Amino acid sequence: MKNRTARSIMTVDFQYAHRFMNWKREAKHLHGHSGLLTVELENSVDSETGFAFPCKEAQKIAWKEIVDHFHHATLLQEGDPLIEAIVGVYKQHGIINDPKHCVPLQKIEHPLVWSYPEYRIVITKKVSTCENICEMFYEILKDKMPIKKISFRSSLMNAASMEF
Repeated sequence: MKNRTARSIMTVDFQYAHRFMNWKREAKHLHGHSGLLTVELENSVDSETGFAFPCKEAQKIAWKEIVDHFHHATLLQEGDPLIEAIVGVYKQHGIINDPKHCVPLQKIEHPLVWSYPEYRIVITKKVSTCENICEMFYEILKDKMPIKKISFRSSLMNAASMEF
């Protein structure tokens, strides 16, 4: 039988808060979303397993590498004056991602996104639109799985996708 190519599709959801720093409308205020990430992985179908890429494995990789950092986190754009204010309040009141009660996180250090894991704050180079979140997630995950398409939805009205 001819070697077949297929797409395995995995999704993961998470909650986050963000704002559009230079936006004139209501999204300039800190607000929250339930995000839904969908990743389509294209590969030859493994004759033994029948998978193009095991979805459970893809979920584990995506969660560990990036999604867990965004889950229950505050996303702020580089240069946002709220960064210093929120970090200051968190420090003053001891609001930390305590490993005794929370999943310990490693720091993200990437040209498009980095983090303060102790405060569950993620700093983005670009505005955290659905389009830019697709790009960030792709750039961090592209060497770990054969991504063909990434889609991200922040609400029923806001979504984007990118094919690679």
